[in-house]
Amino acid sequence: MKLWHVNTTARGGGVAEILDALCGYTQPVSPLAHCRFVTSQSAEVFAATKRIHHRLHGVDRGDLPDEREHAVFLAFAEENASRLLQRLTARDVVLLHDPQTLPLAPILAEAGVPVAWRCHIGTSAINAVADETWQYLSQFWPRGITLIFSHQSLVPAQAAGHRVEIVPPSIDPTAAKNRPMSTAEISDVLASAGLIGPRSAPEQHRHELISEGRLDSDPVILQVSRWDPLKDMEGVLRAFADSALHRSAQLVLCGPSPQSVADDPEAKSVLEGVIGRWRSLPTAIRRRAHLMCTALDDSEGNARIVNALQRWATVVTQRSVQEGFGLTVTEAMLKARPVVATRVGGIPSQITHNETGLLLNGSAGDGQFSKAVACLLTDKVRASTLGRAAAAHATQHFTTTREASDHWRIFAPSVHGNEERID
Repeated sequence: MKLWHVNTTARGGGVAEILDALCGYTQPVSPLAHCRFVTSQSAEVFAATKRIHHRLHGVDRGDLPDEREHAVFLAFAEENASRLLQRLTARDVVLLHDPQTLPLAPILAEAGVPVAWRCHIGTSAINAVADETWQYLSQFWPRGITLIFSHQSLVPAQAAGHRVEIVPPSIDPTAAKNRPMSTAEISDVLASAGLIGPRSAPEQHRHELISEGRLDSDPVILQVSRWDPLKDMEGVLRAFADSALHRSAQLVLCGPSPQSVADDPEAKSVLEGVIGRWRSLPTAIRRRAHLMCTALDDSEGNARIVNALQRWATVVTQRSVQEGFGLTVTEAMLKARPVVATRVGGIPSQITHNETGLLLNGSAGDGQFSKAVACLLTDKVRASTLGRAAAAHATQHFTTTREASDHWRIFAPSVHGNEERID
């Protein structure tokens, strides 16, 4: 009994990490084996689906695929469905992830394969842009498909009449990015990356540090995100520089190197924008803000740096404009870090304001953001209380064990009811 997860990249972003954990999962929560199929790469498809990504968040950064792009999309689906069908057996089920893979659904369904689609992105504030995009995507939902969303508020009206399941994403507490680290190990990792310690040259590795100073003993504000406009890394830097935060704390913005994320064509320009703002800062402020780009082809090194940074941080932020779920919030919570995040997407399902973190309305300006962060920097008792509650909540609700159980609950009937489908 196999559940085949289909996505477009082997590394980069939360979906890839979720699948790493599920496909390596060995505990006997269910007899369902998780397997992975990574599609071929297509710059043209990824450019079109990046626009779809923004539009599902209600942000108009380009049109829906035109006739030519739609044809490319369909050809991409045909090619990958053909390759996948050669690997399936009679008892297998396929779970497609995000818009890039969705056009495979009708092809697989026509071949008699039980198919589901999981959308990790979206917004509860549906506007005309998002609604039009859901209309476009719903043409690929065959009869009998199971639709899976991270939170009930992200289910669009077009899903009416289809089977809908809610499965919050998860993280693996035993993975290199989340496992416990000693104080000495944290220091060693950050020193090798050039973030702390003497001003000698950091160890040679593929990760890039853009910095003119060291973290030293100051409190640290951290955001870990893709270099994506919806994550608002530049806004975090702006708020830090324009407020009193830079006088009492330092800032680290950490994201994957754009070269490491094949399906995100905007990452390079977003990072360049952040670097440009960083370079424009006065020297005294610039020395207290640090940009870290991790290389995902060094998966162990990337995981260790992110883990060490999250455990070193005093306050973690997630100032997303829109967010499907926000696994970097989950990671920080698991590590008992107090989090300041925007009330968008699936983040409120993780953070209860003033109980497991602090939530800001999406319209909150730089002043409100800076005030919330400063509150946790100065009130250590409150920060510690929120962090402990966050760790308990994340451990109970957002681990791989729970997600593996969810998949068995959803897909067991498909497995048992499909013994004679294909050879």
